[in-house]
Amino acid sequence: MHRSFIVLLCLGFVRAILQNITVDDTSPDIVYGEATFQCNATVPCPDGLKAGVFNESATLTFSSIAFNFTGVAFYASLDVVGAATIILDGEELSILSNPLSDVLEAGPGQGSHNISKTGLANIPHTLTIAPNTTLIPPTIIGFDHLIYTASLPDKKSHVGAIVGGVLAGVAVIFGLLLAALFARRRKLILRRNQRKSAVLRGMTVARQNHNAGEEDAKELPT
Repeated sequence: MHRSFIVLLCLGFVRAILQNITVDDTSPDIVYGEATFQCNATVPCPDGLKAGVFNESATLTFSSIAFNFTGVAFYASLDVVGAATIILDGEELSILSNPLSDVLEAGPGQGSHNISKTGLANIPHTLTIAPNTTLIPPTIIGFDHLIYTASLPDKKSHVGAIVGGVLAGVAVIFGLLLAALFARRRKLILRRNQRKSAVLRGMTVARQNHNAGEEDAKELPT
C-alpha cells in the first residue's frame, strides 16, 4: 500500500509538455476510404487543386478520410472541390463548400482550406472528412497534411518527480509510524493506570476491613 502511494505521488509530480506532430498525406496513419490519386511536383494536380505545401504532395480521393490521434489540438490543410463535412468524435465541426464552377473560375488554390480545433481533452480523438456523395460531379478532397498537438510527459522532470515522491512517501510512512507509536504508548499508559487504580482500590478495601476488625475487637466484653 505504501509503495503504491509513493508511485502515485511520483506520477502527480510529472509535468507535461506540448509537442506538435506532423502527419503527411502519405502516412499509413491516414485512412482513406477508397482509391486515391497522388499529385506532386512531377505529377500535377487537376485544375482547381494545388499540390500540398508539406512534402510537396497531396492525396486526392472521392471518399472519406479518417485519422485517429491523442492530443489537445489539431490543424489540417486540404483542398475541397464540392462539399465536405468535418466530423470530430462523431460531432459535426464544420462544412466546407466550393462549387466546381467557382474553383475553375478562380483557379488553383480556390478550394484550399485550413481547419483547426484547440482546447481538446487529452484523450483519443477521431477526425473524419466526409465528402458530399450526392453532388454531380462528385466531391474531390485533396488532403495535404495534418498537425496535432500531443501532451507528453516531460522527461526532464522525472528525476525531481521521483525524488519528491519518494521523500513525500517516506514522510507519510514516518508519520504513520509516529502515530502508531503514540497510540501504543497511550495504550500502555492506560493499562498502567488501570493496574495502579486496581491496586489502590485493593489497598483501600483492605485498610477499611482492617479498621472494621479493630472496631469489632474493641466492642467485645473483657
